Amino acid sequence: MRFSLWALACALIYLLGRQGFLRWDLTTEKRYSISGQTKALIRSIDQPVLFDVYLEGQFPAGFAKLQRETRRMLDEFRAYNDNIRYRFIDPNAAESESQRSELYQQLQSKGLVPYQLEVAEAGGTQRLQVFPGALVRKGDVEMVLPLLSSQLGRSAEEQLNTSIAQLEYSMANALRKLKADARPSIAFLEGHGELGPRYLGDLGRTLSEFYTVDRFDLRAFSTDSLIPASIAEQQRRLNAYDALLIAKPKRGFTDLDKYLIDQFVMKGGAVVWMIDGVEAEMDSLSERPEFLGIPLDERLKLRDLLFKYGARVNGDLIADVRCAGVNDAREIRPWPYFPLVLSELSHPIVKDLNALKLEFVSSVDTVSAPGIQKTFLLQSSPYSQRFMAPHVVSLDKLYNDPRTQGWQGGPYALGVLLEGSFESLYAHRVRPKDLNGSPLPLTDKSKPTRMLVLGDGDVPKNQLNLVNPNAPKGVPLPLGYDQFTGAQYGNKEFMLNAFDYLLGASDLMVLRGRELRIRILDAQRIDRERVFWQGFNAALPLLVTLAGALAFGGIRRYLHRRTAV
Repeated sequence: MRFSLWALACALIYLLGRQGFLRWDLTTEKRYSISGQTKALIRSIDQPVLFDVYLEGQFPAGFAKLQRETRRMLDEFRAYNDNIRYRFIDPNAAESESQRSELYQQLQSKGLVPYQLEVAEAGGTQRLQVFPGALVRKGDVEMVLPLLSSQLGRSAEEQLNTSIAQLEYSMANALRKLKADARPSIAFLEGHGELGPRYLGDLGRTLSEFYTVDRFDLRAFSTDSLIPASIAEQQRRLNAYDALLIAKPKRGFTDLDKYLIDQFVMKGGAVVWMIDGVEAEMDSLSERPEFLGIPLDERLKLRDLLFKYGARVNGDLIADVRCAGVNDAREIRPWPYFPLVLSELSHPIVKDLNALKLEFVSSVDTVSAPGIQKTFLLQSSPYSQRFMAPHVVSLDKLYNDPRTQGWQGGPYALGVLLEGSFESLYAHRVRPKDLNGSPLPLTDKSKPTRMLVLGDGDVPKNQLNLVNPNAPKGVPLPLGYDQFTGAQYGNKEFMLNAFDYLLGASDLMVLRGRELRIRILDAQRIDRERVFWQGFNAALPLLVTLAGALAFGGIRRYLHRRTAV
């Protein structure tokens, strides 16, 4: 009878286990638990998704930890949906050198970045080519998933720990990209000398994986013969988008331009303003050793609109000791007008982001705007200086070490996030008129929305190939890559994060702000206390076993005496 009850209990536990699972995560930061947003996304996957992870093999401790945590996270994903499948592949396992070389080229052509590792073996060391990433497939669609986050200025250990902390976000974001159905739409604004298609080529291509991306000329009214050109029709076309990118305009905005943008904001549209406060280009130094940087405020005529929303781009240039380099054909020299920004904020747009490269950036101030929440996302270092325009930009600074300048005026705000319900610029002023001379209709208070204001129009600008002989001349290079110095900056990730946040995809972005503390062992304490802990670990099981045996023997003798009585 007792055996039958045990068998029934085991069968019941088995059946319940087939229906679901139960886990307890006792870690402080819930390291082994995935968020509700991720669970909902995983459960919504209705077709098989295969992760080909190129992290199989014997690695040093850091990469072994990344390998182990990647496998654990995929197991966690698969526990919620059998459509999640994975396999680990060793790219170094090919039999011949030619096969390995061919596989390396295939992986690199698909976007996986190789790393060189030295692995200790009995006969010495072996050099391995490692691809810390995965190819994710759903049907005929394939995408690249980098698993190692590259962060300028941080140690290899910090980069590995950050990458492990971001695994859930990275994998969930890949699933979101594969699953995307109804996509929000983004318009790259034209009509005022903004960056052209080639300079926004990589950003447009990358955003197209998540969003519908178009270019919209604010000055080009509809030419459909069945629909007369009208301001109302232009407004309807503009308002069909969810977000605008206004990148590096050079010509002025008319009152009608500002009205259309203002009413786009009023209907809840998000805007990324990337505005140069000063006209300054490196090309000017190719012809002469210096040029005069001139303020753009009067030309662009955007001050009143941004001021109403709570921000102002100043007519100055920020020079920073912490800066990117410029290749003068002999060596790479620091150029203080190209500040590198490393944010320490936990905001999901900038958390754990690689350094951003800015070019001739202007500072940004905030002004009073009731009900608007303002967050400074980007700042220069404390060792920076502000130069009011007109300002002479000279090559002399290229050959004077910026560390000797004694700059300590910073930090200066370079980018601000605005959130809330904005008041219309035209709420208390004369509105533009339509073709019949009547004032245009007005919405004077916006739906809750967001906008980002930066004092640099070059953040989303990719370089065009001039150096690589294996690629066509003038082809857009990856955003953030500097072909003249070989450095990779975080501009692309910043732009993706910004649009994700502005367009409400912050449900997964919250995962980027999730703190995962990787406990690092104290090497000095290990050396100091090694013998004690080795002895303790060896003796403790024996002591526990002995104590259990003595307790069991004592209980038996006690029960025996009671039975005898």
